[in-house]
Amino acid sequence: MRRRILASPSAPTPPEEDRPRADLSVVIPLYNHERYIEQALASLFNQSVPPREIIIINDGSTDRSVEVVERLRVDRPEIQLHTQPNQGAHAAINRGVAMARGKFVAILNSDDVYHPDRLQWCLTVLDKEEAVSAVATSLSFINERGTAVKNPWFEQARGFYDRIGDLSLALVNGNFFMTTSNLVVRRAVFGEIGFFSTLRYAHDLDFFLRLLAHGKQVRLLDQPLLSYRLHPHNTIREDARKVKVEWAAASAFFLYSVWRDSALRDWNYFEQFTEIANRHDLTATVLAFLVFFERHGPTGLACDSYLKDREFCEFIHRLTQ
Repeated sequence: MRRRILASPSAPTPPEEDRPRADLSVVIPLYNHERYIEQALASLFNQSVPPREIIIINDGSTDRSVEVVERLRVDRPEIQLHTQPNQGAHAAINRGVAMARGKFVAILNSDDVYHPDRLQWCLTVLDKEEAVSAVATSLSFINERGTAVKNPWFEQARGFYDRIGDLSLALVNGNFFMTTSNLVVRRAVFGEIGFFSTLRYAHDLDFFLRLLAHGKQVRLLDQPLLSYRLHPHNTIREDARKVKVEWAAASAFFLYSVWRDSALRDWNYFEQFTEIANRHDLTATVLAFLVFFERHGPTGLACDSYLKDREFCEFIHRLTQ
């Protein structure tokens, strides 16, 4: 059943030195965002409940991103900066999570912006409700200049969830959580369900669905406590075909995972899942992935296992042309 939390506005934020730090680590994957990283970090510095540590993983940036961070982290002992060759956002996030020491972990992509009370409201839920493993929120949207913009796709995807009331089906229909930035989670969860997969476009969707497949409670707050930046270089805009392949892989792996538990076999649910797959022209690709997972699983199986199978990847490429 859905449960919403409407938090009240907080009191004026006290000076930073008077604010107790939360037992939380914020991981920032950074890649060629010299234009945006300062605003992202400023949104952390201005949190009503600031984090214990900020772990920035520079994923092989070739612009001045690192110079901006070096300037901003003067007198900021909570900031750690580590550099690695470019490996993708999932690898940068996983490295940062592995370094995290906080009881809780939040992620902030280097082009997004937190609402000043985001961490306070999310942590309030996690502190009060031990059964909740992760918190996500609604979003607002900004463009490359930081100007507020509308996102009709998000409104439609979120509206589907409001109508259907099932989070897993709604995420399969359209990942209205949008981004890894929209995750505040207990660090222990990574030890239970694993880290982010090596998918380039759908590692966030896969992780959100794995939370649900493992029976983890995910609380959704209705407040738009995260500003997602829409700009020409968003990774999701690179290749629509590849995005749909990973979307199908994450969706199929979720269905495969929950369907193995006989207690979760529900033909009405499967019918709704199929309707969603049909609507988005994903059915054939989902079926191919289900066959792959059944053939190779379940021991050691992951959503991204197919990437190691050259013949299957070639088949999927032909199927989706």
